[in-house]
Amino acid sequence: MPKVIPEYKDLAKKRIIDAAYKIFYRKGYHSSTMNDVAKEVGVSKGSLYSYFKSKEELLQITNQSSSDSFNDYFYSENSLEPLKEIYNDMLKSIGSLHLDFQITALSYQNNKIQRVNRDSYKKKLDTLKFFVENQQKKGNIRDDVPAGNIAQLLIGVYTDIAMQLIIGIDKTQVHESWKNSLSTILEENHKDQQKTLNKYFSN
Repeated sequence: MPKVIPEYKDLAKKRIIDAAYKIFYRKGYHSSTMNDVAKEVGVSKGSLYSYFKSKEELLQITNQSSSDSFNDYFYSENSLEPLKEIYNDMLKSIGSLHLDFQITALSYQNNKIQRVNRDSYKKKLDTLKFFVENQQKKGNIRDDVPAGNIAQLLIGVYTDIAMQLIIGIDKTQVHESWKNSLSTILEENHKDQQKTLNKYFSN
């Protein structure tokens, strides 16, 4: 039997994960099948199973990939720019937000997915706490509230904005909601709207 080159195997896995995300995004998790993913990649279903045991395993990995992307926003920046970037990406990928809600809902039915979602939530919370602490030290975010509390509030606002976009609230209204919610949470003097955030949300 020919030896599998590790680099090729990693590339094949990435292609499958990307294809699975597209299928889940397009059809919804419940309506998607491993055969759909195999067709998207252009391989047999048997070949697909040699890399991933089940649709559930693929879902767990795509969910982890989505969580990693969220975390990447906040680990690499020394300003509040990620808050603008993540909002703009939400506007571009409303279908992905809908998929995230589907995956969260599956926690009620599947213990494995529940654990994955719980771990994902904890990583997001830890990442945001790290981001807030860093910005507090720089004077960009109020420091009279513990960073962990602010991180939880930011996740709550993110979830609310995602829901507003999914159900079709006017995007101008959603943008104002995002900006005003962040101002309330992050700025100690709520009346001073010019302090820090306006330069990131002026358009």
